[in-house]
Amino acid sequence: MFNVELHPHSRPAPWRKMSLTNWRHPTDPQVYARSEIDMAQALEYAARLSQSAGVTVAPLHLVIRALALCFKEYPDTNALVRRGRVYARKRINIFCHVAIPGKKPDLSGVILRDADTKDPVAIARELRDKVRAARNGTDPEFAKTKRTLDRIPSWLFRPLLGVLDLFQYTLNLNLGWLGLPQDPFGGALVTSVGSLGISEAFAPLSPITRAPIVVSVGKVEEKPVVCDGQIVARPVCVLCLTFDHRVMDGLLAAKMAKFVARYLAEPERFEKASCRPADAK
Repeated sequence: MFNVELHPHSRPAPWRKMSLTNWRHPTDPQVYARSEIDMAQALEYAARLSQSAGVTVAPLHLVIRALALCFKEYPDTNALVRRGRVYARKRINIFCHVAIPGKKPDLSGVILRDADTKDPVAIARELRDKVRAARNGTDPEFAKTKRTLDRIPSWLFRPLLGVLDLFQYTLNLNLGWLGLPQDPFGGALVTSVGSLGISEAFAPLSPITRAPIVVSVGKVEEKPVVCDGQIVARPVCVLCLTFDHRVMDGLLAAKMAKFVARYLAEPERFEKASCRPADAK
């Protein structure tokens, strides 16, 4: 008896034949989603913080903060797949991509550890200082890693990354004695394509990071929005989310997206609530 009852398909057209030859069975777990966020209150809140704290608080910092609080609210989203099982991370660490200028411009990044314990101002200050150190070559951890990678020939990269992935994530060993930082990419990656003047873009999951979430923050632009039945111009930012379907289903991803949207709609209210004593909430 057959598992599936079938009958022969008609002879495929040339393009269909090419497609059948080029692609195999799908194995990619990536799911993509986008959300348009009204940033009016977020921008006002960021401007007040910037003026009072003496550091520029940008939409990127608010997105990182929202993501950190979302991880705290929904711990299942802050996860890692290893040995065919999903494990929840105990710490909330978020990696932020950074463009490094120079003779050979490069894309790297810095990690914000325990991001859930830091308000938007603290996130802005830490990110500013770490990015400045990375660009100036004064960050010892970043400089050491970059020098090491520069010495490795291209043909050795793939097997080396495979070995590091095995020891750091599959076996979950701390390789600090080799100069490698713990959990170097955290539970999510955030990239600000808006700083490059790009309205929106989807970023891929990178296997070596073992991070199941990538959030791309687009450029804030004036767009027509319906408010109280009227079409008005509002500052809008597009967030593009790529997530690992092995870790999150659509329901959990939707909860995450709604949480981030609620925070950006009223960040000040969220921050006041997070500062209250536990018994007062």
